[in-house]
This record gives sequence, structure tokens and C-alpha cells, in this order.
Amino acid sequence: MEVVMDSSLRRLVNRRLEWLEMTKDQVSDWNAGTTRRRDRLSALPNTVLSRILSKMPMDSVVRTSILSKRWSNLWKHTQGVDFHSLPFSDNQADYSPITRCLDLLLSPQIIKFTAVGHVSERSNPDVLRWVNFALSKNVRQLTIGLMSVSLARRFFQLPDSLFSNRSKTLEHLVLSFVEFTPPRPGQPIAASVFSSLKLLVLTHCKLADATVDLCLRKCVLLEELVINMCEGLKNVNISGPNLRLISFRCLEDSDDGEFRSIRVDAPLVGNLVYSGDLTKFYLNNCPVLQILLLQGREEPMNEAYTVHVRELIDQIRHVNTMILNFAVVEFVAKEYYTRGIPFQTFQNLTHVFWYGPLKSPNAVYNLVAFLGDCPSLIEIAVDFREESGAVFCQCISEGHVADEYEEGQSSQRNPYEGGNLEKLEIAEVRCFSGFNGEMLLVRLLLEKAVNLRKLWLFWRLGDLSVMHDNVLQDITKSGYPQQLSDTIQEEANSIIATILDFRKGSPRARIKFGQEWRIESW
Repeated sequence: MEVVMDSSLRRLVNRRLEWLEMTKDQVSDWNAGTTRRRDRLSALPNTVLSRILSKMPMDSVVRTSILSKRWSNLWKHTQGVDFHSLPFSDNQADYSPITRCLDLLLSPQIIKFTAVGHVSERSNPDVLRWVNFALSKNVRQLTIGLMSVSLARRFFQLPDSLFSNRSKTLEHLVLSFVEFTPPRPGQPIAASVFSSLKLLVLTHCKLADATVDLCLRKCVLLEELVINMCEGLKNVNISGPNLRLISFRCLEDSDDGEFRSIRVDAPLVGNLVYSGDLTKFYLNNCPVLQILLLQGREEPMNEAYTVHVRELIDQIRHVNTMILNFAVVEFVAKEYYTRGIPFQTFQNLTHVFWYGPLKSPNAVYNLVAFLGDCPSLIEIAVDFREESGAVFCQCISEGHVADEYEEGQSSQRNPYEGGNLEKLEIAEVRCFSGFNGEMLLVRLLLEKAVNLRKLWLFWRLGDLSVMHDNVLQDITKSGYPQQLSDTIQEEANSIIATILDFRKGSPRARIKFGQEWRIESW
């Protein structure tokens, strides 16, 4: 039975740990106020307490051994080993406490083993021992999340036992900054290796095409695969007769310059993420694909590029949710809108998330035209966090917001500007600064969304991880001179007033500013 680490139980454990740090008089006072209370934590059986400890980081788990005689050995039976903050030093880090801790553990099975932390150039974490220990305990979820801080990338060696292990319990494998390659010639590979694996995440690892092929052949239950900024890959094929993959993510950003192509032929995949050169991405036989993140790069739009992207778009025409940047929309604008032709491929698209800047008025019109050509669209979100310009409360130095548009040909509008957004009900603009391009986008959305119910505008602040309700209050706290703060307040009020005066195509449209948001909502 899976035990969730309830907050009340966690408080009880922490209360016991606080008791150890009290003086003698404080202990007497504490006991006087709690003698009549029932000790709910001690009333629990050892099996339940062990499962609670399995949800806690190992440093806290080990500290419970000094609570009482009963607790002295209880921690040794934990089924969760979580070293989520490895020792760090600019010199040689000391990992011996981890080794001693592992030597004392008595649990016959470890459900989850985690070792995460930064590693300096001179440190040598004992990855071989950690992985071997986890495998010997029939681990289900194994995470080795190393983050090298040295100038040159370091890839830590994995034991050959990872490929020769016959255990059928490993379900989740997450690796970073390791060399994930098959064993040397002559070393055995178990027939059942990775046969139970459902999730495989490889980020900043050293790989080979053969490793990916091996995993796809052996991982008959694999449902989710992530390949993120790995080195050593050249031609990756995500395919196989028994492939059950339903989610695949790949960020192609290798520094070795050898990556040539990635081909996906996965009939069951429903969620796909790709970021990189679109000319290296090939998609085929993905009939149930519903959610797609496609982030392209700036590439010359020659004939070969045009043919390839056209074929790629034909393979994704049935998706209903798309996260994209400028690459796809620029292609559509060149091939269709400059000729006055509508783009009516994405008939099923209901949700669109745009990520990145809009550098010219023409780019704004192209995006809105693209949205208008999706007749089923009901919700959009536009996120300007990739914008390289200063944030709203820092960009005003002379009482006005700078115009970021590019002049010249890029500012010319295309003959086709799209129709109304007939079904759009909700629109979000995140990291909003009030620049002219953003104001144009807001105006067009309000005019063309004839059934719009809500337009959310979230101010962009210095801390991009949190958006606050009151942008002006945040500006005041940041210590700007009073004259500049007054100017910013006037600009903000002017921006708000201008937006509220925009013509609305939908009589029920409501506009709201501020409010906290989190990227996880999409």
C-alpha cells in the first residue's frame, strides 16, 4: 500500500527533532504541556513509520535515530533513499557519509533511490557503488542527477551491472551527466534488462545511437522517453515493432556538431516535444498524436527547408494542442499569407501556446492570422519570457516604453491578415510589459475574438518565476527613486487605460491584470 507523507505526520516527526535541541528547562515545560496529549506518532506500527521515513530526505531520516531507543534502528528499514543535496566542495567532496549510510541499511528492497547535486571538477562521486547498491535492492525508481560545474563536461561511468542485471523491478530511470553506453565487447547483456522500464530520462548524457536502439528493443513497456541535450548522437530512430511509447521529448542541442537527424515512427505516441533544427526532425505514423511542442530555430528558408517543413506539418495536422515559436508561423506566413492565401491545415487545434518574442508588427499580424485560421481554437497563451529586452519596471528611463519593432521590410503587412477568432474564449498574455507589439496583439485579440470571455494580462517583473497581483507595489519595494516610481505608475495607468478603451468584438469580454501564474498550468 502506497503511503502518502501527510503534512501532520511530517510535523510530528519534526516536532520530535525540535525536542532534541531544547534545554533541560525547556523540555520540562514542553512535557508539562503535552503529557496529557496522545503521542499519535509513537502509536503507529513500525511498518507505517518506515514508509513515512521513505518519503523524507536521508539526512532527516538518519537524525530520527536519536529520538528514542525504538527509533534508533527504525531508519535502517526505510524503502526510500533520497540524497537530494550531495556534498559539494571546490576541492574533493567527501562522500563517505553516504557510503556508511548505505552500509547500515537493512531493508531488503529500495523502492526509490535518488542522488542529486552539483559536482566540482575535483570531486568523484561513487556512482558505481550507488547504482550497484540500488540494483541489489531491486530498486523501482533510480535517479542519478549529477550536475557538473566544471568548464569541460564530465560524464561519470555507470556499472556494467546496469545492463547485465536480471531484475524486473526497475520502472523509472533518470540519468544526467553520465556515460550511458552498452557494456564493452564480451560483457553480457541480460535478456530481460530494462524489460520493466516505463520511464527513461537522459539529460546531458553521453550516448550512442546503438544505446537508443538497445533501449527501444529491450524496453517493451517503455511509455515515456526524454533525450535532452545529449552528446554522441548522430542518427536517432524512435521506432520498433513493439513500441508502446506514448510520450517522447527531445531537445537537440549537442555541442559536438555530429547530430544529423531524428526520426519518430511511434503509432501510440500522444505527447511529443522537439526543440532544434526542424530540417533534422522527421515524423511518420503518429495517428494519435494530440499534444505537440515544436520549437524551431532560425534557418534559411530555401526550397529544401520549405519542402521538409511542409511534409512535417502534414504529419501533425490532426493535433489539438500545440506549443510553438516563430518557426512554424514564419513558414506559414511566407508560403501562404504573403500570397494572400489562408492556411487551413489545423482544423482540430483547440489550444495554442506561443513562446517567444514578436519582433515586428508583421509578426503580430501573422500570429493573429494563424490563430484565426484555426476554426476550433478555444484557448491561447502567449509567453514573452524569451524576450531579451528589459523587464517593464526596469526599461523606463525617460517616461516612455521603448518601441522594439524592427524597421524596414519586416514591418510590412501581408495581404492576408486572417478572419475572426470565432470560438476563442480564453486568452493569456504572460510577462506583459506594455511594449507596442504587445499592445497591438492585445488590440487584435480583443477585436477578432467575437466570443471571448476572459483576457488575462500578467505583468512581467524582475523575478520571472513569480508574478504578483500588484505590480506597482513590487516596483516600490525594489527601491527605485520616487520620481522614477511616479513615472512608472503613470505609464502603467496609461497602459491599462488604453487597453480598457480598445474596441471589443465580444460584449462579454473581461480583462484582468496581474494575478500569479505558474507555467505548470499548461
